[in-house]
Amino acid sequence: MAETLQKTVLLVEDDDDVRRIVRQFLGEAGHRVIDTGQPEDALDLTRRERPDLVICDIAMPSIDGYGVLRALQADAETAAIPVVFLSAHRDFSERMRSFRAGVLDYITKPFTRDTLQKRVERILDGRTRRANLQGGPEAGDEGASEGEAEAGREDAAAGLDPPAADPAVLVPGGGMPSFEDFPEVLRDVLIVDDNADFRVFLTQVFRTAGFTVHQAGDGEEGLEMALDRRPWLILTDIRMPGAGGLEFCRKVRSHSLIRQTPLLFLSGLDDYRQRYRALEMGADDFISKQTSVRELLIRIQLLMKKYADLRTRGPKGAGMEGELAMIGAPGVLQMCHLSLLTGVLAAHDGPRPARVRFRSGEIVGAECDGAEGLDALFAFVGWTQGRFRFEPRDPGAGAPLGRSFDGMLLEACRRLDETNRAAAEQQSTRGPGDTDP
Repeated sequence: MAETLQKTVLLVEDDDDVRRIVRQFLGEAGHRVIDTGQPEDALDLTRRERPDLVICDIAMPSIDGYGVLRALQADAETAAIPVVFLSAHRDFSERMRSFRAGVLDYITKPFTRDTLQKRVERILDGRTRRANLQGGPEAGDEGASEGEAEAGREDAAAGLDPPAADPAVLVPGGGMPSFEDFPEVLRDVLIVDDNADFRVFLTQVFRTAGFTVHQAGDGEEGLEMALDRRPWLILTDIRMPGAGGLEFCRKVRSHSLIRQTPLLFLSGLDDYRQRYRALEMGADDFISKQTSVRELLIRIQLLMKKYADLRTRGPKGAGMEGELAMIGAPGVLQMCHLSLLTGVLAAHDGPRPARVRFRSGEIVGAECDGAEGLDALFAFVGWTQGRFRFEPRDPGAGAPLGRSFDGMLLEACRRLDETNRAAAEQQSTRGPGDTDP
């Protein structure tokens, strides 16, 4: 284990034997441990000692761990100090409740020396990196990346999740990430998981963050919901009855209407083989279900920033521009429609231009690849590269194309998928030396 500077840990635990074991294990790792069996003393001790970490039992006679956590969170002097729960409860609902309350990690009893030391080191190392980043480069930082790599190898050997990019650097004040800067239409998520309790938990998390939430209990229902609701983010379990999450991901990535939707796997088992297969299948991220809510939301925030690389301009952000490769032509059209925009969407892929005119979110005209109207719209949906720019202005005369926006978009994607399948079949029937005539 990499050598670290001594840190102070406050342990709040009513069991004398557990306090003795934690003192021994963390003392062997070079840390100073202050402990108390009286949870009502935790706030005063934290104020006085300013520990780098608080480890707290959940079930205690006078005040439980949640009461200690709330007291620390409510005090300006102690609110930023990370808290880890110790508990003999291994059930999923208790773990989720603790993360929802704001703890940084959850360690079950009995624990091994290796598990406790590594979980604590990861948190303390993260705080050290944040202090260095906030205070500027320190002498000797050249070896930091090597040390972090070694810590990552040790985590993998111990079966721990690899640490994510340091979240507190990204969120001012160390609080929960905000999604207010994202357009409301992007705050739309589909959760696919056969565990109803976990779906309810995530639904509460995302609704609190300002999302519209859809749920599905398996991959088949999830695909139907994705095509019907067209969310801007999909979270799916990897192990579900039937085809499972990997097959669901494959179907999402093979459908033109939703193939560029950000998709993230949440799994109860963080196995590197599963992670590799998920990313190879086209997933954008793979996160353990034991990850804290705060880190989960930060990873999602980063993911959405990557895909929603839209620069808004003008009053109320009516103008926007970005890369088609990030959001896809169907996605850009949907955003204009759902935002009820009026103006002209102009795109170009090298020398190829395209224009789609909107009035109150409805398409009233299109020109692309020498075609006009519906044919032009169908051609534009097939674009995978280029830049787009929406200008809010008078779109000119014209009645809405087709009977409905959804109907036009679905038909355009159906035609595109048929064309792609035909091209793939034709390619598969050619011999190795065959060429186009």
